[in-house]
Amino acid sequence: MARLPDKPDLEWKEEGTPVSRVFDDVYFSLSDGLEETRSVFLKPCGLPERWQHRKSFTVAELGFGSGLNFLGLLDLWLASDRRPDAWLHFVSVEKFLMTAEDAAKVLGRWSGIRAEELIARWPVRTRGLQRIMFEQFNVTLTLYVGDVRDWLKSHEFKADAWFLDGFAPAKNESMWSENIFGELASHSAEGCRIGTYTVAGAVRRGLAAAGFEVSKAEGFGRKRERLEAVRNGPMREFCEPDIFLTSVSPVRPANVTVIGAGIAGASVARSFASRGVPVRVIDQENAPASGASGNPMALIMPRLDAADTSQARFLIQSYLYALSFYRRLEPGGVKPVDVCQRAQSQAEVKRFEKLLADPPLDETWFAGDLTPDQSILTHKNAGMIYPEKIVSALLDHPLIECAFDQNINDINKRVDEADNQTLFVIAAGQQSGYILKEMQLPLAGKQGQVEFGRLANDRGVSALASGTYALSDGPNFLFGATFEDISDDQAPAVNEAARSENLEGLRTLKPDWVDDVSRANLSSRASVRSTTPDRFPVMGAVFSADDVSEALAPIRMGARVSQSAPSNPNLFVVTGLGSRGFTFAPLLAETLVSLALEAPSPLARSELELIAPVRFLVRAMRRGRA
Repeated sequence: MARLPDKPDLEWKEEGTPVSRVFDDVYFSLSDGLEETRSVFLKPCGLPERWQHRKSFTVAELGFGSGLNFLGLLDLWLASDRRPDAWLHFVSVEKFLMTAEDAAKVLGRWSGIRAEELIARWPVRTRGLQRIMFEQFNVTLTLYVGDVRDWLKSHEFKADAWFLDGFAPAKNESMWSENIFGELASHSAEGCRIGTYTVAGAVRRGLAAAGFEVSKAEGFGRKRERLEAVRNGPMREFCEPDIFLTSVSPVRPANVTVIGAGIAGASVARSFASRGVPVRVIDQENAPASGASGNPMALIMPRLDAADTSQARFLIQSYLYALSFYRRLEPGGVKPVDVCQRAQSQAEVKRFEKLLADPPLDETWFAGDLTPDQSILTHKNAGMIYPEKIVSALLDHPLIECAFDQNINDINKRVDEADNQTLFVIAAGQQSGYILKEMQLPLAGKQGQVEFGRLANDRGVSALASGTYALSDGPNFLFGATFEDISDDQAPAVNEAARSENLEGLRTLKPDWVDDVSRANLSSRASVRSTTPDRFPVMGAVFSADDVSEALAPIRMGARVSQSAPSNPNLFVVTGLGSRGFTFAPLLAETLVSLALEAPSPLARSELELIAPVRFLVRAMRRGRA
């Protein structure tokens, strides 16, 4: 299967209604698609009355299509009476994602439904989950591009309402199979209501067998009837033990204390504050971004893997979400830039070849130039960012209070003394491991030194990467960085050996800069980046390694575990971001906030396991090393 999702094969009727040639079916009623949304989905699901007093409400959908149902729901949400702190979460799936241009063509026939807001954030053509934020409306959109069965088996959420809007059951059996109805039930909250246009017997029987009470109602347009269904009473659910602590939900916090004012801590603080939760940020330094997040310039670029794995999807998701996050937050803090990435080895040349033969993103995101002399990937519209602006903008929120020059080594005492409505998040980089010794996290500090200054000539906006990297924004430039071992008790320090290494790296990347740089007044900066053995970050619940080892003891013999790993529901950690802190931090923060506020996660289960702090202990136990 190709990694790049298929495009829909569209035919257009005279009035502009799209028809799928694959399924020989229209996307919505020829009468009026928006009125169909209101009559077939919104009203039967009891909206807007059911969310009036709710703090969070989740609507799920089979078949995103042009996004018309989402916009109809958004229109109703904005016009309705609801709590000012309430959030609407919309989760959907689409196997054949339209282009933004086609969606705009479809949606342009209706005025006043904020189509431009959706088109501006239109999902990217890549497989897997994408979280799209509409903070101004208190709305999240989480779209899975791919097969419906894969989505339901991999993504955890509980819907308060379902819109079943796939193509006709007779033409799209896979979306209306018995297995799908069972998954709908397992992804439905008590009282969940369903609306759909079809009255096919297989659909009625499937929903009833899955535990829903099904009834017919008057149809819309040419359809005489449609279906409504409701889930009354709890259903028996069979849950596997939570070995990786991916479903741990803290007590819904009344307030949050974040330890660390770097990019990880600032992203967490802003994400909670945006949801209306007061946050206090504590840091031992006298200003934010004083550690690894404090370089004058930084680069947001993707790591594209040749295989479609959880790791590869997480890397792409983090990259896409970070770009969107920073551009919404602080337009002046990020500039689009094409990054020229040169292969470092023959193995990387092979990786480039595989990526170009079977790309995970379309041609609007990257291109290749492979010749006998050089192999280059160009990452289009990546991000050059200014960390000080970004971190300051993140912390500039009325619900965020910052306290600097603080002792952060007494956090465990503060946690013990706090009430159970306070959530603590440790985002202190390498020091997180010292604070949370009971977790025995295998964090390693790596010193990174960069060189920066002003060039005699204006080099424009450019970025190059090949192990090392070089950035220019007019006359301003930065290049590096080293990746040096450093002991736990050693403070970062600028050194001439690192500068020589960086200059040699610059010579291979951009020889014509070297003479200019040699005449510039170079400055150096060194900081410590917290890294993990697998180079993926850590985000999740804090635990005691001894307690988890005891609870998961059967793993050592390859036996089935009967209980979940124990953890502290009021203490979480975000660390180990390595050299990709600005890329990883926004999505990690959004994932943590979603767990804390019991909202649908932006990550699939396997991706949550990939970043789970307990993963290292579980791996060691399975290998008989712990």
